[in-house]
Amino acid sequence: STAIIGDPNPGNHYGPANSFLGEVSAHDNGMADLLVGADGNPLVFDPRDVFEGGNMVLWDEKKGGMHPWDENYYKAATGVPTDEHFDPEFIMQHAIDSANSASAYSTGVKTGVNMMGVDLYEQPVRTILEEAETCGKSGGIMSSVPILHATPAAFVTHTNYRKNGHQLADGFRETEPTWAMGTCEGVYQPSAELKQSMINGSLASKYTFLHQDPEVMAENFYDPIQDLDPDDGKKVLACFGGEYSTSGNDNMPYRGVDSTYLGRHCSVGIVDKDEDDVTLGITPNTTICNHWPEEELKNVPKMRQNIEEALKFLSKDDDGFFLMAEQGDIDWAAHANHMDDLIGAMLDIDDMVDAVRKFIDENGGYEKNALYVTADHDHYLTLLPHFPEVLANLLVDGKSHEITPFNNTNTNSWDEAISAGRHEDDSKSQTEHLKDFATWSDEDIQNVAHFFGPWGSGGNGWGSHSTRPIVIHHEGDDGCIGSLIGKDYRVLGRDVKGSPGKIDQVQLHACMMKALFGL
Repeated sequence: STAIIGDPNPGNHYGPANSFLGEVSAHDNGMADLLVGADGNPLVFDPRDVFEGGNMVLWDEKKGGMHPWDENYYKAATGVPTDEHFDPEFIMQHAIDSANSASAYSTGVKTGVNMMGVDLYEQPVRTILEEAETCGKSGGIMSSVPILHATPAAFVTHTNYRKNGHQLADGFRETEPTWAMGTCEGVYQPSAELKQSMINGSLASKYTFLHQDPEVMAENFYDPIQDLDPDDGKKVLACFGGEYSTSGNDNMPYRGVDSTYLGRHCSVGIVDKDEDDVTLGITPNTTICNHWPEEELKNVPKMRQNIEEALKFLSKDDDGFFLMAEQGDIDWAAHANHMDDLIGAMLDIDDMVDAVRKFIDENGGYEKNALYVTADHDHYLTLLPHFPEVLANLLVDGKSHEITPFNNTNTNSWDEAISAGRHEDDSKSQTEHLKDFATWSDEDIQNVAHFFGPWGSGGNGWGSHSTRPIVIHHEGDDGCIGSLIGKDYRVLGRDVKGSPGKIDQVQLHACMMKALFGL
C-alpha cells in the first residue's frame, strides 16, 4: 500500500509522486514549502482509504479478492461469471512503485511514490542496513540492475526523488555499505569521484573496487577479495555493464525460460501519433535477438555466484550481517509483458534463494539466520489453466522464446491511453480503452496461455504495477509475521487499518529488525 498526498495522477495510475512539500522531482530533500489546504493550514495526514477522502490506498477483498491468485481474475477468461462485487479494474488504481515500497521495507516508515529513505515530510529515516552497520554488523546490497536503482537504493540512500543523481550518490557515500554489487549505469551508481577515490584516493584503504573487464573471466572476478575481512574495515564495490562493458547494458545477464542467453523476441512497438502528439495506436516491430551479448557472458559471474561471494565475504563479520539481494529483471520483464525474460529471471532468483538456504544450513541454521523472500509490488499477470502444457510443449520443441508473442511491443498501454486522453473518456471502460492500445491477438493469448492486465484488455494491455497484494516466504522469523497479520500499523503517529490475512511492508521491517538484533 502507498500514501496518496495531493491530487491523484491522471487516470489514477501510479500514486502521485508527492510529499507534504509537493511534487518531489521539483526540489531536493526538504527544499520547498509545506502544502496547505483550502483553509490555509498545512495538510494533515488522514489514515482513511483514498476512496473515502483519506491518504492511504487500502485493500478491499470484495473488489480485489482475498489472495493474489483469486479465481475471479481468470474466471472471465474461461467463460465463468465473476463474483458480484469483484472489480477487475480495482487493482489498476493508485499503484505503488519500487522506491517507496522498498523504502517501507528498509525503514519501517511510509512515504510517497519515488521517495526512498525519507518520510512524507522528506526528512531522512535510518534504514535497517544503516542500523546494522552502526551496531558493528556488515550491510550489503546487490542487484541484477543498477546498484542505485529503486530497490537497492532504498537501503542506502535518502532522497525524495529516485532519479536525483546527486542525492543518490551522496547517500551511498554517507552510508558506505560493506558490500554493493550490480550494474553501474547513468545516475544509478556511485559517483565517478567516489569510485576513483576507491582506486587511489581516500577510500582506497577501505574499498576494493571491482569492475567488469574483458581480460578477467567470471570465475576469477572475485579473486582479489578472498583474503579480505569486513572486521578489518574492508568493503567491496562490484560494477558491471554500463561503461564497463562494450554493450553498455543496464542489466546483468538474464536468460530465457530455456536457461540460455540466446534467441529471444526483442519486443518493440512503433507508437503512432497524430500531429498533436496524441497516441493513435501501437504497431509491433519485433526481431529475434539475444538476452545478453554472447561475447561478454564469459566475463560476468552469474547471480548465484554473486550472492555466494557476497555471503562468503559478509559472513566473516563476527557480529553478523544484513544483505538485501534483488533480481530486478523480474520487474523489468513484467513491465515489458515478456514472459520468456520473466521466467528466466525467476530461475535466477530461484538459484539465489537456493544459495542462501544452503549457506544458512551450513552456518547455524535458522536459529542464527532469517530469510525473507518477497517483492515490491504486483504486475497484474494471469496464467490460464493450460499454461503448464503450453510452456512444456514449447520447451520440448525448442521454441520456448515463443512464450512471448511475436506481437509483443514492450509498451505501457495505460500510459499511452492516458496520453491520448482516454482517462477522461467515460464512453468506454478502462479495460476497453486499454484494448485499443494492446497488440496481442485473441489467438496469441490462447497460444501463450497468459495475459497481462484485466481480461478483455488485449493480452499486453497493461505493462505496469498494480495494487494487488504480493506473497512473502519466510524462514527463521520466529513467529513475528504471524503475530502481525491483520494488525493495524502507524503512519505519522496515526493508526492505519490492517487487512485480514495480510501484513504491511512496515510490519515486515519490524520483523527483520527483530530477527537481526534479537529484539
